[in-house]
Amino acid sequence: MADFEASIIKQYDQSRLTERYENEGVNQEVASKIATFIEQNPQSFSYAFKKLISKNMIFLNYSPDRKLKFYTFDVSAGGTMREFESYVQFKHKDKVITQALDDNGFIKSIQQTELNKVPTYFISRTYIGSSCVGAYDIQATQIQNTQYKSVNVFKTKTKSLDHIDVSYDCNYYPKNIQPFDMNQHYIRIAKDLNHIDILVIKPSGALTQNYLRYQKNQNHYQYIGTVK
Repeated sequence: MADFEASIIKQYDQSRLTERYENEGVNQEVASKIATFIEQNPQSFSYAFKKLISKNMIFLNYSPDRKLKFYTFDVSAGGTMREFESYVQFKHKDKVITQALDDNGFIKSIQQTELNKVPTYFISRTYIGSSCVGAYDIQATQIQNTQYKSVNVFKTKTKSLDHIDVSYDCNYYPKNIQPFDMNQHYIRIAKDLNHIDILVIKPSGALTQNYLRYQKNQNHYQYIGTVK
């Protein structure tokens, strides 16, 4: 594992520091090589990849029960819009399964609860459309039949959703909150995951003081109305 890390850093670290690295597709090449490596080496599930993390070549997140490990790569090809590629690893019996995720957001955190006695994970992501606009998202997932899947746990008045996203515009950011923590202002998650609140935003992009509350019950999160 350590030899692989060293070889990737030796081959790509200097080229990533040049102004041309994004246009030359180095980000995608690094991501592809690391992804292939973790798929072929089950022991990667327990390896920390500290050197690659220190070089921002990889971003790791774990579920609270440490049963899910997420790898995220910045595969952007220039400009202010950022694009990410992610994989999840988990164990089934004695086998480590690596699964590519069909999503281009940056994974910030994972929280966990149980619904209908099944471990349910909430993945918080940020989507970066430019230096100032994008979206925050929360997605509900479970492991079902050895597959990592999104699940429809958010119940609105008319439909069921596996995720909820809310657009942001940094021109409307509250001044008392650090930008890195802004996703927690737009999507409030109770510490015990008893409820999840989604900020109401005006069509102009201006923020309100109101949130749409989704209350947890045994099987899902039911929309119950607006709260402050």
